[in-house]
Amino acid sequence: MAYISSFTYCDSIQMEMTPQGPRNQIVNPLQVLAPIAIPGNYSFAIACNVAGFDVEEENSVRIQFVSSSNQILNDTGNIKFQIPIDQIKLDKPSVMQFNLDMRNLILHEVGLYSTKVFVNGEQIGEYKIQVIVGDRI
Repeated sequence: MAYISSFTYCDSIQMEMTPQGPRNQIVNPLQVLAPIAIPGNYSFAIACNVAGFDVEEENSVRIQFVSSSNQILNDTGNIKFQIPIDQIKLDKPSVMQFNLDMRNLILHEVGLYSTKVFVNGEQIGEYKIQVIVGDRI
């Protein structure tokens, strides 16, 4: 059964080149989303790891970002994926990382927003984050 092994709201996700190959680096994990005005545009990223899916079949992931009044602000639609058979390691769990970069998303109201994660049409997780008016610098 599919499950979410990690989930993070952050400022951005950067690709870092290492001797072992490219790695994703999460920049500034976020506890709240704080645009300087509401309504206002705000940019942030989401890192989500999904594990426990059937590696022998094509799977789909869908991620929705929803406002406190239940308005869908961002919907990826179904993203289909399948791990190539030569990359499956029987002694390790198969995991897919999905990085979403949300740029200039309009946040219309303060309140508790959420990200809903679906795998193969079934909701497997929901992660909430508060939207507040941030400090002006």
